[in-house]
Amino acid sequence: MKSVSATIVLLVLLVGHFSGCGSGGPDIASVQGTVTLDGKPLPRADVVFIPTGGRPAAAETDANGKYVLEFSGGRKGAIPGKSRVEINTARPPAANMDGTVTPGAKEMVPAKYNKNTTLVFEVVDGQKNIADFKLESGGKVFQEAGAY
Repeated sequence: MKSVSATIVLLVLLVGHFSGCGSGGPDIASVQGTVTLDGKPLPRADVVFIPTGGRPAAAETDANGKYVLEFSGGRKGAIPGKSRVEINTARPPAANMDGTVTPGAKEMVPAKYNKNTTLVFEVVDGQKNIADFKLESGGKVFQEAGAY
């Protein structure tokens, strides 16, 4: 009898998991934009949207400062609602698959846009959200210990 109950519980959990997750998780909305620093595109910057409740979404800007947020599992977008936004450029050196090393980068973005961010964006469900950020240099730039 115990094994039948365990099997039923397992089946209920599996049905609940797959019936509620046809899209692979919570509802998300498309978010893309451009990041500039002092009027110039900011390449290779990490853009992270951190919602009040739920998983963050992130992207890296391209050479033109453009980005498209990714949530998880290849899903593009972010959880609808208000998100705190952090933008930074610091990164450690990284080994590539071909054995070469991509050099690290120091933080170029003032702390008011990352560690002490004042950036907020409201992601609206059911629409293509455009979140452009026009950053200005000046102010404290936070460097991690052992910055690159």
